[in-house]
Amino acid sequence: MACNLLFGPQQSAEALSSLAPDIHEVGPQALAAHSGLVKTHFLHSPALPLAERTAAAIYVVRQPADVLESNFHYSRRSAGLAGESREEFDRYVDAFIQHRGDPRWLQLGMGSWEDNVRSWLGVRHSFQVIPVRYEDLTADPRKVCAMLAQLFRPESTDLEIDAAVANSSFDRMRELEAADIREQRIGIFYKPYLQAAIDSGRRFMRSGEVGGGARRLTPEQRARLATTFNKLHGELGYPTP
Repeated sequence: MACNLLFGPQQSAEALSSLAPDIHEVGPQALAAHSGLVKTHFLHSPALPLAERTAAAIYVVRQPADVLESNFHYSRRSAGLAGESREEFDRYVDAFIQHRGDPRWLQLGMGSWEDNVRSWLGVRHSFQVIPVRYEDLTADPRKVCAMLAQLFRPESTDLEIDAAVANSSFDRMRELEAADIREQRIGIFYKPYLQAAIDSGRRFMRSGEVGGGARRLTPEQRARLATTFNKLHGELGYPTP
């Protein structure tokens, strides 16, 4: 959405990787001369790469049950795994609750889900941090896009904001994913090592659903997840599970 607003309609994730590179893929050294948007999943800490050059941050947060389910599918896709079982999902739920997030996040410097959220939204920083709830982005994308316009380019017209919203819709992103796979354009939607998962039908743009994670959990799993994250859940303005 930000790239559509700033640079016009985007036609591939490959182009997005150039305009808003992922620091986890290219590394901070490669971004030494980059001036613009950068994507990161790192928690905020004194060691955060490029922090001294950061003017502002947009922090997207989502309900933990949906984060859990989404990342389960993402991890399966990244590993090139085709099928899945309820037992595998249940084991992932247990690990997610035990570690307060995906265990790999701790190894990669992202912290637990709660630590990550609190590092960005729970303390003051030397730059502005703008929280965006995924659920609000889904319900009213134009409102969020207008907020981004105030940050990036206040002179943006209504037509430009409307175009950015239309060109970053879920359906449009699915079209871009299909085109990137067909043309084998390298980006978040297609990489050669993902071919087996892609052939099995796994996609990055899976459903975009709000609340689907909680519906997949058992009542006992929902209760444990609520116990683990209830305080922060309320602080973010989500209804108590």
